[in-house]
Amino acid sequence: MLIFTNRAMTNDSNEKAFGRGFMQGADQLGMATVEGDDATGWTISAATTKVTDKNASAVLEKLFTGGLPVLVYIHGNNNTPAKCFNRCKTLEKLYGKPVIGFSWPSEGYASDGSVITGVNASEDDGDEEELNGVTAAGKKQGKGKILSKINRYHQATKNGKDSGEALARFLRLLAAARLRANQQPFTLAAHSLGAQFLEYTLDLSGASESASSAQNIILLAPCVRSSGHKTWLGKMRPKGQLFVTFNHGDSVLAAASIADNGTGPKLGLDPTDDLFNAPYMRYITCTNAAPGIGGHAYFADKKMSKAMEKVFSRIFGSQRDMTPPEYDRQVYGVQGSDNGLIKTFN
Repeated sequence: MLIFTNRAMTNDSNEKAFGRGFMQGADQLGMATVEGDDATGWTISAATTKVTDKNASAVLEKLFTGGLPVLVYIHGNNNTPAKCFNRCKTLEKLYGKPVIGFSWPSEGYASDGSVITGVNASEDDGDEEELNGVTAAGKKQGKGKILSKINRYHQATKNGKDSGEALARFLRLLAAARLRANQQPFTLAAHSLGAQFLEYTLDLSGASESASSAQNIILLAPCVRSSGHKTWLGKMRPKGQLFVTFNHGDSVLAAASIADNGTGPKLGLDPTDDLFNAPYMRYITCTNAAPGIGGHAYFADKKMSKAMEKVFSRIFGSQRDMTPPEYDRQVYGVQGSDNGLIKTFN
């Protein structure tokens, strides 16, 4: 797998090569080839701590002239580098596409890698699901593990804002390499807080135009406010389709809404009725099909339904979710909205 990052990198041969710290507001990127798994460990090779445009272009163009469409994945909250690697490998196995991951400092540390005030230093890193432990009652108490989780989440949000220049540069490099290769398309997928990270980045130089070079763009369980989402979604116009997945039972996003002082539902929990209506837009509800209670990473769950796997395989493979004469029940299993904007799994 190819992994890009804005983390400070070292020359270690395992995941420790990707540090916790980063340069705020900088467009500096690192990249490496990653092999292995959680059981045997991760091996880092061809690591470049300060990537030049020429370095990146050579590697990216090689992927875009390969035999398969490419999936670009931006992870969400509290993903260590190893967790990012594991998710990318899972996606490669499930969907059979080469994956480029972007690892960003989402664990909630300060930019120098230190533990911030109000965070329990003994907490384990890398569990994107642990935010679901945040409750309204626990937040009201304002202490202990709940407050620590909230503070980490807020710091991760800040780190995303401070990492925008690096993501914008990565998107520009992707678009340029794709244009030069002019062969394989790519799908841009952003999960959870990674979707908010993408939102922050779209106003930076060339970012929205570069994101729009993707064949498909999919926001998976996006941890961003539903209110006003159609404004910033309109900044992206992929060549194919734009997707938002949601699950009314998503416990992680319900907790994130509490952590953010009840500023309204998250897009991946409930897009509400104020939808972005465009011919290329799809909202996909996974509410009745997400494996497990409170599902947040249903797109990477081996227990997903055949219909869900089929649809995500098409989207991640830069295809349309449906092609005439196919109809909703044939692909999704349930009839969606009359205007085709919302699709529903059973």
